[in-house]
Amino acid sequence: QLNPAQRIAVDPAAHVWLNASAGTGKTQVLSARVLRLLLREDVSPSQILCLTFTKAGAAEMANRINAVLARW
Repeated sequence: QLNPAQRIAVDPAAHVWLNASAGTGKTQVLSARVLRLLLREDVSPSQILCLTFTKAGAAEMANRINAVLARW
């Protein structure tokens, strides 16, 4: 479940910067945003740039996205 501010951040029509403390749901928001972008016909996966500050964060986001894609 996303809170109202997170729902705004995952909207593919918006350009956003996400900055939050540990444990606030950044990985969840970024993963949901990437998945929503992948659902758009006008967006190619090669057009998506998503930066994280740690390898662990990037790995967690990739795992979450891959898990959803595998279920689809």
